Amino acid sequence: MTDKKEHATLEGMRFHKNACMITGTKLYAPEHAAMSGLCANCIMCGMCEVGAKAKSGRTLFPQPFGTTQFGAEKRIPNMEDLQIMPELYGQGLFFTDTNSETTLGGFKCSVPLVIAGMGSTKVASDLNEPLTAGAAKAGIPRVLGENYLITFGEDKLKETIEIYKKNQKQGYGAIVIQVNANEHKLGLAKMAADLGADAIEFKIGQGAKQGLGGEIQFEGEEMAEKFKKAGYLVIDKGEGKYERHAFPGSLSSESLRETLKEYASYGKPLWVKTGMGIGIIKLIEEIDKIKKEEKLPIEMLTVDGFGGGTGMSPWLVMNEMNMPSGALFTVLKKKPSFDIILAGGYSTGFDIAKAMMLGAEGVAMGRPFLIAAKQENGIENFCEAISEELRMVSVTQKADCASKFIGKRRALFALSKEAKEMFGITVEPKDVL
Repeated sequence: MTDKKEHATLEGMRFHKNACMITGTKLYAPEHAAMSGLCANCIMCGMCEVGAKAKSGRTLFPQPFGTTQFGAEKRIPNMEDLQIMPELYGQGLFFTDTNSETTLGGFKCSVPLVIAGMGSTKVASDLNEPLTAGAAKAGIPRVLGENYLITFGEDKLKETIEIYKKNQKQGYGAIVIQVNANEHKLGLAKMAADLGADAIEFKIGQGAKQGLGGEIQFEGEEMAEKFKKAGYLVIDKGEGKYERHAFPGSLSSESLRETLKEYASYGKPLWVKTGMGIGIIKLIEEIDKIKKEEKLPIEMLTVDGFGGGTGMSPWLVMNEMNMPSGALFTVLKKKPSFDIILAGGYSTGFDIAKAMMLGAEGVAMGRPFLIAAKQENGIENFCEAISEELRMVSVTQKADCASKFIGKRRALFALSKEAKEMFGITVEPKDVL
C-alpha cells in the first residue's frame, strides 16, 4: 500500500486522489503523481481508484465497513485555521473557578456537547451501552441515530432509553430519538415519546452525505426483505450480502410545517438536524417562523458540515461535497429563537470554544465518542477533559463560564485569507489588537 502523498504546492488538494488505503487503492508510481491523481507514467495496471471502479461498476465506499468509522480528509479551511486571542484587561480567575455548564435544546448539560446520532452502524451499535450510559453519567444528551428501530426493533429501542434513564445524572442531559423519512412512516416519533424519550430529532440531512439517506451493509435475506417492506432501497451485492439505503426525504415549506406540528403533538421538545447546503438560511428562517406561528417547542438545530464521519458513505461524497458547518455564521445575520449547535470534524474543547465564538451554543461529536467509549469510564473522562479545556478558554476571555463567550467573534483571528472568507474572521492584527 502506498503512503499518502500530499501535493504541498496545490492548496486544497486532498491527500489521496485516486490512491488511498481507505478505498484499498494505490499508485504504481506514487512519487510521480499528476494533477489527476494518476501516475504521470501510467502503465494501466488498474491498482488505482479508476481501476477499481472499472472492475466493480460502483463508486468506492470506505473499507473495512462495520468495524470503523470514516471522515473526509480533503484539506479545506477549518477550525485549525482560527486562533483564539486572549483578553488582557479584566478580572483574573483560576480555571477551577469557572464553569462549563450550559443549556442545549432545553436541557441542562455539564458541557456544551452532544453525542451526535450515529444510526445503526455496527461500530456504534456494538458500543451502544457504553455510549448511552456514559452520556447519561456525564450529563450530556445522546442522540440515538436513524434506522435504529428498523434494525434492532422496539424492544431494543426501549432498552436503550431505559439504560440512559437508569444512569442519568440528576437534572442533566437527555435521550433524543432521531427520525428519518422512512421511520416517519413507521410512527417512530410517537413511539419514542410513548417510551419516555426526552426529545425528538427530525433528520433532514447530515454533513458526510447531505442529500443521501442513511446507508449500511449487512447480510441475510430475511433482513433484506424486512428493509424492503419498510420502504428502504436494498441492493443485492451477491453471496447473501446487501446494501441498505434510507430515503433521503423530500423538503418543502409545507411538509416541514406539517411534520413539525405532528411531532410537537407528542408533547416533547423538538430538535432538527441538517447538513450544510443551498437554502440553509431559508430553512432556519422557516423553522423560526413555524415555531413562532404555531407555538411549537422547537429547541435546537444541529448543523452538520464537512469533516463529519459516517459508517458508510461513498468516499468521494465525503471529500468532494459540503463545507465546514462554522461557515454558517458567515452568512447567518439574525439569531433564531432556538439553539444552534455545529457538527462535522470537531474533537477538542478548543474546537467547541471556536464554534461558540462564531455563534453556536455548542457542538455535536460522533467519532470522538466511539474512541472514548472503548475506555473504562471513557465518556465521562472525555467530557471532564473537554470541560477543563473550555474553562481554560473562559479564563483567557475573563469570563466565569463558557456560555459568556458565545458570539465573541472579535476574539478569533484567521490564519489565512481562505479561512477569512470561509468563516468571516479577520486576518488583520489591527482588527484584533
